[in-house]
Amino acid sequence: MLILRATKKLRDKVCGVPAGPDDASTTVLGDWYANLLAWRRPHVILVNARTLVPVITPLAPARSLAERLPDVIADALVALGVAQSVVDAEREHPREVRIGPTVDRSVVGSMNDFIFLAGNRRDDAGGLDALDLGELSKRLAHVPCGPLYKSHTFPDAELHAFLASLADGGEAQPET
Repeated sequence: MLILRATKKLRDKVCGVPAGPDDASTTVLGDWYANLLAWRRPHVILVNARTLVPVITPLAPARSLAERLPDVIADALVALGVAQSVVDAEREHPREVRIGPTVDRSVVGSMNDFIFLAGNRRDDAGGLDALDLGELSKRLAHVPCGPLYKSHTFPDAELHAFLASLADGGEAQPET
């Protein structure tokens, strides 16, 4: 199961099963946070709670966002050079996506920073039509983040370090 922690504005637009108070993500990367990008054509920014890796995807069709989520996340992981076995596990594991409210203000703050930077990159690219969302997500994953200063500073480096720790026999720790 995958828990998508979305802002109220986004939860009102997408369909999905609400997360219960005892529900927890069973994927290796854990919960993902999401917010609406109010561009001319609405998009969604997803941020992984554990690594702060950002992913941007079109909102439309909003009703199928929960169904598309595993593939969107898997494509972003491939672009970041994650091993195919991990990508396949992250794609297949979350057959059920539940949508709940945001609970970590630090992740929401990082997501808001990514939204600001994505808007600037979009403007620099010449608008939404000239924007490559995969490349934008990859660039945002290599932006230093305050919550990661004591570890690997960049979301993409944090992702690879976390996955390497699992490969070395470590176990995924529950999110706090």
